[in-house]
Amino acid sequence: MRESAWIGIDFGTSGCRVCAIDKSGAILAQTELTLPASPQPYPSAKQQSHFLFATLKNLLCQIPDVEVESIVIDATSGSVMLCDLQGRPLSEMLMYNDQRAINASQQIDKTAPADSAAHGPGSGLAKLLYLQRTLALPEKYYLAHQADWLAIQLGAKPGTTDYNNALKSGFDIVNNQWPSWIESLTSTDVLPNVVTPGTVIGKLSESSMQKIGLKQSFSPILKAGTTDSLAAFIATGANAIGEAVTSLGSTLVLKLICQKPVFDAKRGIYSHKLGKFWLCGGASNSGGAVLRHFFNNEQLRTLSQKIDLQQSPPDYYPLLKSGERFPIADADYPPRMQPRPAEDHVFLYGLLAGIASIEKAGYNCLQQLSESKLISIRSVGGGSDNSVWTRLRQSLLRVSFKQTHQTDAAYGSALLARDGLRLFE
Repeated sequence: MRESAWIGIDFGTSGCRVCAIDKSGAILAQTELTLPASPQPYPSAKQQSHFLFATLKNLLCQIPDVEVESIVIDATSGSVMLCDLQGRPLSEMLMYNDQRAINASQQIDKTAPADSAAHGPGSGLAKLLYLQRTLALPEKYYLAHQADWLAIQLGAKPGTTDYNNALKSGFDIVNNQWPSWIESLTSTDVLPNVVTPGTVIGKLSESSMQKIGLKQSFSPILKAGTTDSLAAFIATGANAIGEAVTSLGSTLVLKLICQKPVFDAKRGIYSHKLGKFWLCGGASNSGGAVLRHFFNNEQLRTLSQKIDLQQSPPDYYPLLKSGERFPIADADYPPRMQPRPAEDHVFLYGLLAGIASIEKAGYNCLQQLSESKLISIRSVGGGSDNSVWTRLRQSLLRVSFKQTHQTDAAYGSALLARDGLRLFE
């Protein structure tokens, strides 16, 4: 009897990553195809389809004897395009960081509630309004998020999305509906039907099976995906109220599973839905980018080993320029990294301690707003490998630090393909 496999696909800014797991969650195979490097433009929608099929085909070559049960795709939040009722593209893919929809975003600001995630030119709704104003469109068409479009290429019907991708397009995730205020901006007929991540949305088409070289007696099920950040969170294994994930990447990002949604637009705090739970979070302008501004990887490693955690660190608020968003909302908030000690390791100690203090203040803020007590932290990102920084953070935060075995969004999507949101029900 052939072994069953569940496939997760993560289509990010740098490449397409695919992971196959078995019933126990063990990785059977994984592979990645890197997208063209900057300054080349991000691949077109059709090129993205090519990368999708090529990466899937590479994966299946590694596991020719499995039977694929289901597939889930996650992709970048706020990346959207338009397609017709048959799924044919009507526009280019406007990526999450595209800023052309500034005028449309100003119109949204006048209409949308302050706590809506549709504010800003990067939102899916702003891009929809921009495309409507600049293109000659047929009477009927759909807004498609990047994950939706890629799922359509595999065989899903156009006109369906998940509630995490829909959030930045204006979807009211609390009341589970497209809100009435959107009707003054666009016809709701173009907005997709919104389902829970992990919901069955179709089957892998015969043509797709041929393209990727999949030979089995049945078509794998396609399930609704989520955003790349949500898939990466699912991968960590955090699944109970009070469990959190700290991302120590270029910026400091905190996410906490809580019992009620939290929205604070001034501090960039909003909530995603995860089954019966909520995931609130915020991102500071501080983080690893500040460290890398002063030190390279080797210096960070060697200088960290010289730090004496028994000594008091310099009192810093590490920022590369004025302006903070979370946990403090102040566009003019100044960096504080002076005076600089003569010893580089003491300076680094101050930076690490300053970021850890921001992390503590951030979790205090999220706990207060969500009325959910922090019980554990999982760490991801490059900074999570710094053992000295981890001990420093543990001494300051005083909660359980849990080991994170998986952090890849593709693995999280594979779990979603296998289980849906069962762990959050």
